[in-house]
Amino acid sequence: MIRRKDSEGWILVYQHDHAVLAGEIIALWGNDDFTGPRPFEEVVFAVAEHDSGWKEWDSHPKINPENGYPANFMEMESADQYKIWKGSYLGHAGVHPYASSLIALHFDRFNEKSLSKNPGNGKAKLLEQEIDEFVSGHLGVETVSADISALPPDVRINLRFVQVGDIISLTLCHGWENMEIKDVPVDYDGNTALVKITSPDGFNFTMDPYPFAVPIVKCSVPAVRLAQRSFTSDDDLRRALRDSEPVTLDFTIGKG
Repeated sequence: MIRRKDSEGWILVYQHDHAVLAGEIIALWGNDDFTGPRPFEEVVFAVAEHDSGWKEWDSHPKINPENGYPANFMEMESADQYKIWKGSYLGHAGVHPYASSLIALHFDRFNEKSLSKNPGNGKAKLLEQEIDEFVSGHLGVETVSADISALPPDVRINLRFVQVGDIISLTLCHGWENMEIKDVPVDYDGNTALVKITSPDGFNFTMDPYPFAVPIVKCSVPAVRLAQRSFTSDDDLRRALRDSEPVTLDFTIGKG
């Protein structure tokens, strides 16, 4: 889940809700300066469903034992990461093999970072092998973890759409004031742009250059508000969530 500070407590956004927001954002992508994703339905589906494996975990969340905060998506144990990431790309593999391959590649990047920090991580090594087999089987390419350049150009670009949609949604959900995104796809010829996102208040954002088909993007994400910041146990957090206040975070994205 995503933690956003709120006076004495938190506003929490569940991972799948953040992903749905990302999908809504990428669905509006494309104008005279930016080419929209293709195949459109599969790319948007991949963005919107890339965190679907989190649903079960977010329904029974845990605390960070170091500070008692609700554990966010960066504070996961390797066994939880393995289950969540694998579930995210396998959940729709039967109906959406292309989109599921993009999701698998998305988590392969995170898994690669886990391996670089802890080469002896058995779960990360296993996931690397399973993602290689999954993507190779669906896209007909060789081992992808060792060299992403082995992927077809359109797959690399569409993977970047998943990553960019993820970053934009995370920026909104966290209320970050500034974000720069490198290598944003401009077209399918390999051209990219550096996109800057800024916000004065964490709710109204601007992007420069502006990639969307509409003059201003209006979007929202469901969330919950917790009145306290630290919890004594997982059960303590879960009880608080049952009594939490539902809220909606409304955002705009305009031209920089």
